[in-house]
Amino acid sequence: MATETSRVIQAFLRTISEDVRLYRKLTELLKVQKSLYLTFDATRLQQNIDQQQPLLDQLERNAELRSQTIKRLGLTADVSGVEKLFQALPKPLGAKVSQQWQLLQSLVAECQQLNHDNGVSSATFHELVSQLKQPASHTYAEQL
Repeated sequence: MATETSRVIQAFLRTISEDVRLYRKLTELLKVQKSLYLTFDATRLQQNIDQQQPLLDQLERNAELRSQTIKRLGLTADVSGVEKLFQALPKPLGAKVSQQWQLLQSLVAECQQLNHDNGVSSATFHELVSQLKQPASHTYAEQL
């Protein structure tokens, strides 16, 4: 049982490392996405979004694995449960993993902000394209 528990905890910890790597990639893609909205490069924008999807899929799988793992260990699937898990680890490992977890949380927050900003840019982009395709009906030519 102890080896099974160790294996489960190791899998949990690996997902944190992997997610840090994935969120760093996602951060860069989101920054590029912002610039692509500003240059109106729809082809490269779609390619960028297509590159994001596998990262998002893996991040979702890892989050689900962590949630299942923490529940399997008899802990709550929230901050409190994660902190209890880290406190149960040997001190040096617990401290290292806790730092990595904090880094992951900051990367998540950064990606959420970039995604929000890109949502605003996307709305603006689509509004401009719509106006170019269908100009407003109140032009000077119609008023004459």
